[in-house]
Amino acid sequence: MTIRKDWYEARRLAAYPCSQNDGTHYIATSTQRGKHPQGLPRGGAEESPERTDLTVTNRQQPRPLRIRSGLEGGAKTETCSCGKVCKNLRGLKIHQTKMGCPKDPEHRTSMLGKTTVGQRQEENHSPQEHQARGQLRAETQVEDPNPAMINPVEEVRGGAENEPRKSQVKWPASNAEKDWEQLDDDLEGILESVLAGNAEKKLDAMVGIVYNVGAERFGKKEAGKKGQQKERTNRRERERQQIRKDLRTLRKRWKEADQTEREALKKLREDLRGRLKSLSKAERSRAKRRERQRKRSAFISNPFGFTKKLLGAKTSGKLTCSKEDIEAHLRKTHGDDNREKPLGDLDGLPDPEQPTHEMDCSEIRLAEVKEVIKKARAGSAPGPSGIPYKVYKKCPKLARRLWKLLKVVWRKKKIPESWKKAEGLFCAKQENAERIEQFRTISLLSVESKIFFAILARRLQDFMLKNAYIDTAVQKGGVPGYSGCLEHTAVITQLIQEAKSGKGDLAVVWLDLENAYGSVPHQLIKTALEKYHVPEHPRQIINQYMNGLKLRFTVNGTTTDWQRLERGIVTGCTISVTLFIAAMNLVIKPATEQSRGPMTRAGLRQPPLKAFMDDLTITTESVLSARWMLKSLDKTATWARLKFKARKCRKLVMRKGKLSDRLQLKIQGEDIPSVSEQPIKSLGKKFDASLGDRENCKDFKQQVVKGLQAIEDSDLPGKFKVWIYQYGLLPRIAWPMMMYEIPLSTVEEMERKVNSRLRKWLGVPPSFTSVGLYSTSAKLQLPITAMTEEFKVGKARALLTLEGSRDPRVSQAGIQLRSGRKWAVDKAVDEAKSRLRHSDIVGVVAQGRLGLGAGKVASQRWGTAGPKERRDMVQREVRRKEEEGRKSLAVSQGVQGAWTKWEGVRSRCVKWSDLWKCEPLRIQFLLRSVYDLLPTPVNLKRWGKEKEEKCQLCERRGTLSHVLSSCPIALGQGRYRWRHDQVLRVLACTLEEERTKKRGKNRKGPKFIGFVREGEGEKRKTGTKDRERGILPTASDWNLRVDLDRRLVFPEEISSTNLKPDVVLWSTQTKQIVLVELTVPWEERIRGGV
Repeated sequence: MTIRKDWYEARRLAAYPCSQNDGTHYIATSTQRGKHPQGLPRGGAEESPERTDLTVTNRQQPRPLRIRSGLEGGAKTETCSCGKVCKNLRGLKIHQTKMGCPKDPEHRTSMLGKTTVGQRQEENHSPQEHQARGQLRAETQVEDPNPAMINPVEEVRGGAENEPRKSQVKWPASNAEKDWEQLDDDLEGILESVLAGNAEKKLDAMVGIVYNVGAERFGKKEAGKKGQQKERTNRRERERQQIRKDLRTLRKRWKEADQTEREALKKLREDLRGRLKSLSKAERSRAKRRERQRKRSAFISNPFGFTKKLLGAKTSGKLTCSKEDIEAHLRKTHGDDNREKPLGDLDGLPDPEQPTHEMDCSEIRLAEVKEVIKKARAGSAPGPSGIPYKVYKKCPKLARRLWKLLKVVWRKKKIPESWKKAEGLFCAKQENAERIEQFRTISLLSVESKIFFAILARRLQDFMLKNAYIDTAVQKGGVPGYSGCLEHTAVITQLIQEAKSGKGDLAVVWLDLENAYGSVPHQLIKTALEKYHVPEHPRQIINQYMNGLKLRFTVNGTTTDWQRLERGIVTGCTISVTLFIAAMNLVIKPATEQSRGPMTRAGLRQPPLKAFMDDLTITTESVLSARWMLKSLDKTATWARLKFKARKCRKLVMRKGKLSDRLQLKIQGEDIPSVSEQPIKSLGKKFDASLGDRENCKDFKQQVVKGLQAIEDSDLPGKFKVWIYQYGLLPRIAWPMMMYEIPLSTVEEMERKVNSRLRKWLGVPPSFTSVGLYSTSAKLQLPITAMTEEFKVGKARALLTLEGSRDPRVSQAGIQLRSGRKWAVDKAVDEAKSRLRHSDIVGVVAQGRLGLGAGKVASQRWGTAGPKERRDMVQREVRRKEEEGRKSLAVSQGVQGAWTKWEGVRSRCVKWSDLWKCEPLRIQFLLRSVYDLLPTPVNLKRWGKEKEEKCQLCERRGTLSHVLSSCPIALGQGRYRWRHDQVLRVLACTLEEERTKKRGKNRKGPKFIGFVREGEGEKRKTGTKDRERGILPTASDWNLRVDLDRRLVFPEEISSTNLKPDVVLWSTQTKQIVLVELTVPWEERIRGGV
């Protein structure tokens, strides 16, 4: 019954349309149902239920479905989709195996000679069979549709061509393990009983069923924004409108009144204006209050999205083009009349040698699928299938089923048609964008296809890298293991600085291809795959995939028709990057042979051309060499049907260390502008006529100031503003601090501005030390990072990345990162390495009363660490050095550094969750109490607010220690006891939870830690579970009494005494007793109070 129930449930779910809009077309069917058997048949018996069942379709080209009709007393037969009538199920299976007819998931019976079948055009049978099918087709009747009995595969694949986009499903949260496990089990049972047909049918049916099950179980997200309801006019607004009418009436009467009436009217007008002013002020306050509440709700619901809108690039606009204009633009952009025309031969094209490492063309492995799914972003938007990566991440059984289908697709080399469709969106590039040229496109493909082509892309990438078909010294875009932006930019900056200081010659040209991703011809990709000896199997898959790509875009609720992608690549496809690199390699390879690159001071010659995807940079020692390279690029780009955008290209020509604009350079017949006319930003760094970073430092300062002001104007509570700085502004300024030559003094200047804002947002006075904001070893630690610390760590990371690059032309180029005169990154890195080597020699140092070897052992040693581990260790060492400087500063501060004298006090690390829950006043008190900034008599006199520093209760010196824990009058009034009882109450609640916890059998005694000899490990008995440590598991009859509100009476069965400890915990069976005496002393007296 379970299998049959899952089968019918799957049919019901698959019958739902993929998009529940009015435009969805159904297959009209007619079904007559009888009684179903209550149990499964025995082995060898007829599997069909005893019912009368007739299903036909009214489509113009009906798909092959076996139709059965069983009448009582008649001979039952099995009918194939081709029209062949078999006596029983066994004969049907034999016929299907011999003739290759598709197998239906359901076998239907029919009366002999009365079977109704749809014509199948795919198979060629005898004329007699065609004649029989013609006679049977005449008996077919069209009846009312019944969507409940639609074949799931037919429903998913039979959708309309212009079916609306699917709404996103409200999938459960990632931590809802039970929901995901239940969903995975249910889908496995449904798909096991339903899926049938070839791999393409199974994939489409599986995707449709998964989407429908998720939509029915979890619901769908509302598409678009809700229509804003028109607000009703409130009482205050109605009163304001009435007052304005009265004022207009009084104005008219004042003009007509005599002198005696005007005085009274004037007085009345003043009263009404005063009332209107107060109402307007109250209304503005209400509007501001509601706006603050709206912003707070938006931040709490999506803090990263709110921060991105607040600090990110301001882009807005609405595309005003019609559907016809958009389709015309898409045809112009992605259409190609010469798509089938070969590129032809070109002199100078690379002729790679035969590969020494063959490409992996074996079937897709499960480990590859799991690795792609694991590394994919769970929050990525779903494509036309409506299923995100998140579903396959949380449903391992579904992922395994997907892997089996992907193996078949790889083996058959037939890409499903649903994989060749992509949904597109237009995103504004700038503010107030209206024209279609001011928007960029984003394409979304099915996740199943992205997983498949991600595996193919990795195999293709490994094949080209292992055979050295891609020169990683030239092309670093899309190549794993290389920090392309950093390495290219650092080398170009080093060449410019060496030419400037050495008064040498240098020519740098930045080139920009016009719509590179959207205009690369498919013939160029095919030629590149053939040139680089890619095997036939993957080439057939890629060619078949590119031949059927279609796009459609949704704008303002209107969806365009499907547009063929005749040129260009889909930006969201996982294999597009690898294909684009292979195609670009054909274009740039001939140019690299036209000239030698410049020589660095380290004696290493750099390549003359550097590429990061489509961003090309020419570096030569002379203008003549640059012209030869431009001529070669012009020739190959024209052959490849690509075009350079000269107005976005830039040149930088240096003669004897100075910028020169007299020499002209051209690309495809157009002049290239100079950086002196307009600077250029390439790979994250701006280059201008100053040949330095002076203007970049100014831009950096402006970015910090604007960011702080934007956070200040966000109308959020202070703790939220601090979060935006830590996770919004600081990561945005980390890149320019690492890339530009910004001195440490400039960063310290900006940090002082940041510190003042942080103090204001946290509610502490301006004199609050910066140690309290950033220290990681203080007794109270906040989750905030110092800007100077990030600056130093970023510079150290960049230097280590360049020194450890896989490209010897980068690692041995002697690149220097300048950071001013106050601090040098190379010296800091060398010092950190020296300290790490010294720590390996010293080993573990005993601390306090701990025994030898009982200290904390470092997880990684410098001598055995790899490149990545060493880079991380150096960064941690730089941070440790910064913390040592903060700690030494705290020791020198007598008042705010008093916490350095606290012994036996555990450090408290405040997390963001704690800050978000705490009220602002509580955060202020916590920070001020630790750093002695509360308004005590001593501090008030120090600040010039009071003349005396005596306690108002006992006339003694009113220090923070005296006010909080040493005043005898406050002690007599019970103030300290109240605080003591608050701590005791928390302790009592925890003990009560542990006491009432259900435990196993009584233990004979507490478990102790065994002694471990040197060189030995802890001996554990196999097959035994870890016992709970402590004394509570040793008994099950613990009794608890706590001295709260002075009500404690010591248990008489133990002893008769008047002493009252704070906590008494005893067990009668095991005769154990625990006495707890709590004290809440001042932190400096904790050691003495123990």
